[in-house]
Amino acid sequence: MKLDPNLAQSIVDKMMASVPYNINMMNEKGYIIASGNKERINTLHIGAIDTIQSGKTKPMAESFGKFGQPGVNIPVEFNGETIGVIGITGDPEKVTPLASLLKISTELLISQINNTKLENQRKESLNHFLYQWTSTDNILNNEELKMRAQALKIDLTIKRYAVIIETKSLVKLQLNPTDFTFSKTTEQQLIITKNKSDLLRYLKFCQDNHLKIGISNQTINLKEAVKQAQDTINVSNELELTDVYYFKQISFLNHVLESNLHSNRTLSVFKGFLKTNSGLELLETLDAYFKHNGNVTETSQALKVHRNTTNYRLNNISEYFGLNLHDITDVLQLYVNYLYFKKYQHEHK
Repeated sequence: MKLDPNLAQSIVDKMMASVPYNINMMNEKGYIIASGNKERINTLHIGAIDTIQSGKTKPMAESFGKFGQPGVNIPVEFNGETIGVIGITGDPEKVTPLASLLKISTELLISQINNTKLENQRKESLNHFLYQWTSTDNILNNEELKMRAQALKIDLTIKRYAVIIETKSLVKLQLNPTDFTFSKTTEQQLIITKNKSDLLRYLKFCQDNHLKIGISNQTINLKEAVKQAQDTINVSNELELTDVYYFKQISFLNHVLESNLHSNRTLSVFKGFLKTNSGLELLETLDAYFKHNGNVTETSQALKVHRNTTNYRLNNISEYFGLNLHDITDVLQLYVNYLYFKKYQHEHK
C-alpha cells in the first residue's frame, strides 16, 4: 500500500484550512508528495527519512533548510508497515498533538479506502463468477470454477432457486445476505437463493408491487434454473397467464411450445380469425372454453352469453378446423395449436 499524492494533497488542504501550520506528507522514501508549500513537493525531507527508519515520532528542533524545518514528523502506518510520514512545521510541543490526530485520521481513511477497494474487487470477482456459474453445465466437473467458488466460500453442492424479477432495481427488497444477485438485463434482476422462506418473501414483494417474477425448481444446476425462471416469465407473458410464478406451473406448457408440434394450416386458420369480428368472437369463446377446462356452462357464464350461443360457436370452431371437440385427441390437437397461436400473437404485437 502506498500513499496516493492526490489523496495526500486533499488531506493537507483540508487540514491547513483549520490549523495555522504548514503540513507536509512524505512517501515511503521520504520525498514530499503533498504540502501547503507547493514548492517543496518532490523534494527530500531529512526528518522523514529518520522517522521511516525508526518507525517512531521524531521532533525536529533545528532547520535543515529546504530539506526540513523545525516541527514534528510522525509515521503513517498500514498493516504494521510505515508507508509515509506526516510533518507539521512549528514548535514541536504545540504541533505534536495535531500531528497525532492527523496520523489517526489519515490511517483510518487509508484503511477505509483499502477496505472499499477490496470489497469492490470481491464484488467484481463475485459477479464474474456468478455469470459463469449461471452459464455453465456440470459446474461440479469444472475444476477452475470449483476453486473460485471455494475462494469465495460458495458451496456448489447446495440446491438453490433462481428467481428472475422484472425490475430495474431491487433497492426496496430486503435480501438475505447469503443470497446472490446481479442484473441479468437492464430490466431484469436475478436472485439466487437457497431458503424457501426467503423465496416466499420475494414472491410476496413482487405480488404487492405488481412485478413479474419467475421461480425455478430447486437444483444445483443454476444454468438450467435460470432458464426455468426465464421460461416461466416468457410462457406467462405469451399465454397471458395470471397467478403463475413457478416453473412447475408451466413446465408442461413450456415443453409443448418447445416441441414444435403445431400445424401451419391450423395456425393459418387462427390468424384468419383475427381479420373479422365473428372470428374474434370465436377466439374469445375458445379462450374461455380452455380456461374453464371445457366446461360449457362456466364458459357461457364467463362470456355472459346463453349456453346455446356457446355451443353454436363451438360447433363453428369444430367445422373450421375439422375437429371434434368431444374427442380428447382432437381437443388436445386444437389446444396445442392454440398455444402456438397465443405465442404468435405475443411475438407480433
